Amino acid sequence: MPRSLASCYENLVVHLDHIARAYGRQGTAQRQARAVRARLENSCMEEIFQQGLHEFISQFIDDNNRLGVAISEQYLM
Repeated sequence: MPRSLASCYENLVVHLDHIARAYGRQGTAQRQARAVRARLENSCMEEIFQQGLHEFISQFIDDNNRLGVAISEQYLM
């Protein structure tokens, strides 16, 4: 599971980088996406189950929500 989520975040980073080039600026959205991607890439199932699957998923959802807000504030407002 962490690898598939990391793959999705890899695509998010790529697309956010394209948007950043078009707007001529990078910011919080790129930093947050890269941080989540790195955490996912460095996660393994054993650690996730030790931490708790519910906690992992809850943190992932919170990270997604924060990223959505950052993208909105950075590019849509």
